[in-house]
Amino acid sequence: MFQTRQAIQIIAVLAIVILVAVVFNYHITRNVIEDTIVKHQQETATKAADTVEIWMSQQKKILQATVASIPLDRIGHNQQTYGPLKMAMKAGHFSDVYIGKENNGHLVDGAGWLGSLSYDPRLRPWYRHAVEKGEVSFTTPYIDLVTDALVIAMVEPLVLNDELIGVIGADTVLDTLEQNVLKLKISRHSFAFIVERGGTILVHPNREYVMRQSLFEIEKDLKNKIVEFSGDEPSSIRFKSYNDQDHIISYKRISNSSWFLCVVAPYEEAQKLAQENTMIFAIELTLRVLGFFALVGVACVLGSGMVVFILSKRYISTVQQHKNEITGITKDLKWNILKRKEVKTYYQTLFNVANDAILISKDLKIAECNLKTEEIFALPKEHLLKATLLDISPTYQPDRSLSAERIAKIVKCSQKGEQQFFRWSFLRNDGTEFPASVNLKSFTLENEEVLLLSIRDISKRVDAEAQLMQAQKMAAVGEMLGIIAHQWRQPLNTLSTYISSLQAAQYNNMVTKSFVEKLVSGADGQIKFMSKTIDDFRNFFRPSKTKGYIDVFDVIISSVKIMEAQIKNADIKLTVKNAAGVKQLTVFGYMSEFVHVLVNIIVNARDALQEKEVASSESFQKKIDILVKSDDEFVYITITDNGSGIPEDILPHIFNPYYTTKSSQSGTGVGLYMSKMIVEKEMGGQLSAQNQDGTTQFLIKLKRVQRESKQ
Repeated sequence: MFQTRQAIQIIAVLAIVILVAVVFNYHITRNVIEDTIVKHQQETATKAADTVEIWMSQQKKILQATVASIPLDRIGHNQQTYGPLKMAMKAGHFSDVYIGKENNGHLVDGAGWLGSLSYDPRLRPWYRHAVEKGEVSFTTPYIDLVTDALVIAMVEPLVLNDELIGVIGADTVLDTLEQNVLKLKISRHSFAFIVERGGTILVHPNREYVMRQSLFEIEKDLKNKIVEFSGDEPSSIRFKSYNDQDHIISYKRISNSSWFLCVVAPYEEAQKLAQENTMIFAIELTLRVLGFFALVGVACVLGSGMVVFILSKRYISTVQQHKNEITGITKDLKWNILKRKEVKTYYQTLFNVANDAILISKDLKIAECNLKTEEIFALPKEHLLKATLLDISPTYQPDRSLSAERIAKIVKCSQKGEQQFFRWSFLRNDGTEFPASVNLKSFTLENEEVLLLSIRDISKRVDAEAQLMQAQKMAAVGEMLGIIAHQWRQPLNTLSTYISSLQAAQYNNMVTKSFVEKLVSGADGQIKFMSKTIDDFRNFFRPSKTKGYIDVFDVIISSVKIMEAQIKNADIKLTVKNAAGVKQLTVFGYMSEFVHVLVNIIVNARDALQEKEVASSESFQKKIDILVKSDDEFVYITITDNGSGIPEDILPHIFNPYYTTKSSQSGTGVGLYMSKMIVEKEMGGQLSAQNQDGTTQFLIKLKRVQRESKQ
């Protein structure tokens, strides 16, 4: 009996100790449960934010690759600029890709939007945003008034020789991003959305809130607990929603932006979801069981038999609970493995669907490549992984530099942390060479230095450039032959008359010494005139090798002299007026090319006057006026004709390559384009055209220089 009493006392003491321990640990477990719920919510927000960051990073890479493929020194309304812009629209699913130029405020739009004459991209928010940031960045989203879609502009400043030359922008409809965010649903009444730092809603299941409401205006209790979203680490806040229900919000900042991805869920649903995926609730259940054991132990003081029975039953239950815990751990492990596979598949898909060939190399040996690489080089992946960068490159590059020496210099520069952009010649499987634009970056992966190369085949672009240059050459030759033909027509007619008169004189016995001398003298004069014409054209159309000082009036006189015969035959009155008030105006450039510009504009004016004469039933005085003005900084040359004018819908396109309103036999569409390139690219000036008071005016604006005196 004593032993039984002692055993009961021991059991009672143990039961009390266990009960106290259970109560203490229960409170600790409740705090751990709260942390578990918060952590689970934050992990969900972080994964969703990572998905958005991957999308933003891919868009940035496409825009940066577009900038690398555009010749920054030749940005304008030409195929070299439009080609990459249109390719970027397809590759990045952009609704529009465009460039605003810093020097003249022109807009080059990949979607073909011309804008109004008053539209100046330099004054637009997207342009200023890019200049302020100084790097690739996203502007504030806005709702398109036409499509009611959420749109964001990604912009990047264009810098050439440390000087801002413009800004490239790409408009993206955020429908895909919006769908991915809105379909994120971790429980029945939970949802995800995106806000800016100050609370402005950017993406939300209720479209009425987007860009019109602040989160803090909707959730008053949340406004009392947070001023604005901040910090890079995920955070959570428990609050009362507008319907007085207990909710929890978790948010995570999207890198390189002021956006925060938020996940909101009723607290009860978050608690149940965490209960299904963690072990903490099993521990809580165990503590409850232990507490029940303690209470039962106290009750079992009344009878040891009942205590033994109850303890044995509860022991079996505890074993089952531990078994359930192990099953839960197994489920968590399977879920983690599945998620790792999903992420790997996602990145592998992005790698293989890229529009550029992507190579990863170690010590110039190819370690990995995507499907586009196999397509460009016409080699299977297993062969590429056995090759080096030098194996798929010719011995010499087009500039006659050794490929091995040049790639070594490029890799050395990249190892200093500088990203390398360059043009390179590669070899296909059949041995043919093709040009490519390459983006090379050196970085460390698993304590080993590797090279990441993005390669774009630019064969079509190079071919297009060559065809354009050939068209320009052929156009210049055709113009020269046409002008020479006009210059020679009158002398040839005169020589023909001399020959005919000689035959008539012989028939009438009028061939005398004085007659022959007069005939020979006249023919000799005509032949000398034709010879001088050839010399003039040889001098004026021979390509200049070096730039030099040019007297503006000398160029105008030379151009008018070349066109003199054609202007006279067309009965056109051509006048040159000097309103500069100085004896000499000097600019800097190529003499022969500048003459070609003026001749080309005069030829177009002549054609316009002749077209108007044919179309008009009334006669009129055909006039071409050349006016020269200047100030302390610039020289202005205005060429005006009273011809048929240029239709307003055609006027913005006349300087585009291959654009012509003439027939295929009389126009190539490269004359005005070539003239604009000479004035703006070679001489640093401006060439424009306009209709004014029934006339067509071409204005040439050039920097005035002072001729250096000889020592």
